[in-house]
Amino acid sequence: MPYIYMIRCTDQSLYTGITTDVGRRMQEHFYRKSSGAKYTRSHKMLSLEMVWETDNWSLAAKLEYRIKQMPKSKKELLLLHPEQADEIVSAGQQDRKVYIPHPDWKLGRYIKEKKGESSYETAGTAASFSDGA
Repeated sequence: MPYIYMIRCTDQSLYTGITTDVGRRMQEHFYRKSSGAKYTRSHKMLSLEMVWETDNWSLAAKLEYRIKQMPKSKKELLLLHPEQADEIVSAGQQDRKVYIPHPDWKLGRYIKEKKGESSYETAGTAASFSDGA
């Protein structure tokens, strides 16, 4: 099952990607592994902002592309209203939901805080080391 995700970096930039394994991909980004994105190797990951689930890679690639074309202000609005992902891709022409948002999936679900370290936090944005449960 493919997933589209948006992560926030410490400079408050947003990165969007797709994967079939969210946990593996978050670790690649967070630990700046060579298998991770070049962007997140130079922009430290702060938080997992949103994950959408869909049925096939083609649908995932369409949403990822559309999000990457958006200005940051529109991306921030999408994070506030993740249920609108279908409208971004289909312009409201589909009558079924193809993108299922998972706003409760947070970084702590995949990255565990090491003993003695504290959670990252910036003005108004927590790194979300808890999975919201």
